[in-house]
Amino acid sequence: MKVTVIYSPEYLMHDTGKHPESPLRVKRSIEAIKKSEVYLKGLVRVKSPRRAEEDEIEEIHSRGLLEKVKNLSLKGGGVIAPETIVSKETYNVALLAAGGAIRGVEGSINGEDKRAFALIRPPGHHAERKRSKGFCIFNNVAIAAAKALKMGIRRILIMDWDAHHGDGTQKLFYSNPSVLYISIHQDGRTLYPGTGDIYDIGEYEGEGYTINIPLPPLSTGKIALRAMEEIAIPIIEQFKPHIILVSAGYDGHYLDDISDLMYTSNTYSRMMERIVKMANKYSYGRVVAVLEGGYHLKATPKSIVKTIEALAEKPVKYERNRTVTSKSLERKAELLIKKIKNVLSDYWSF
Repeated sequence: MKVTVIYSPEYLMHDTGKHPESPLRVKRSIEAIKKSEVYLKGLVRVKSPRRAEEDEIEEIHSRGLLEKVKNLSLKGGGVIAPETIVSKETYNVALLAAGGAIRGVEGSINGEDKRAFALIRPPGHHAERKRSKGFCIFNNVAIAAAKALKMGIRRILIMDWDAHHGDGTQKLFYSNPSVLYISIHQDGRTLYPGTGDIYDIGEYEGEGYTINIPLPPLSTGKIALRAMEEIAIPIIEQFKPHIILVSAGYDGHYLDDISDLMYTSNTYSRMMERIVKMANKYSYGRVVAVLEGGYHLKATPKSIVKTIEALAEKPVKYERNRTVTSKSLERKAELLIKKIKNVLSDYWSF
């Protein structure tokens, strides 16, 4: 299976200064992809994004937010929210980031690029209808999901494995039963943005279609994968998505100091392998991953390559596990999983 990587050097023009969300994170990643075995064997092709139209952004965001970002960019930039930087080029780059995610969805649905990885920045999953925040300008994965809905797709899964809860994405689809949002993240009581509780399950027609799995600090990939197997996979089996979007954040890696999770590069390839299995079963093989966080300049590129190997269904070369799951964390995880299943038992069978 070939994988399309959507990338443009223009993504480097969103200037954040001395900031974790650096242009180097995508520059190093595209370099690593082009040196990878999966690329050299012809299983990866790189394509340019298109710029999103303003009306495509307005499917998700208010006109006021568009104007705010645009005007701040025209003035040379500034701070739009704590630690969220706008530079002179940010508005145009943010349109290109959203367009990269849209391009992935369009290609996946029409069969041109069934599997895609949108190597884009700025990230998006914290952005809400009326405000940018958390390093995010526009909510790229939500905009891509809105495009899929307009193209006639009626069951969309957004799987979010970023260390931080995607509070913006959750809010945007909280009452929409066409979009199943599943987030595996570090417990919000210990990490920004402080959301993603197990009792946040959606509302109105969307009740039961928001799934939060808040892991305790120091959780390893073993714990995340167990939660995925015992909670996410059974729900996905029942939902039967027609396309799968992944908010692919890599800040849960044990080398990334922006969270307290202890994932390895293997964790991401193993999660993607399970997603691909679900896609092959229910979604005509359609998977579009959209870059969110991930700030360690060695771990993130390596983890992205591992993710793309899994997307390509190429046998992944697993490395020796460098993290250890304590017995106490395993017991915590077991109790958490039981509690989440109990909360969701009125909506899904386990």
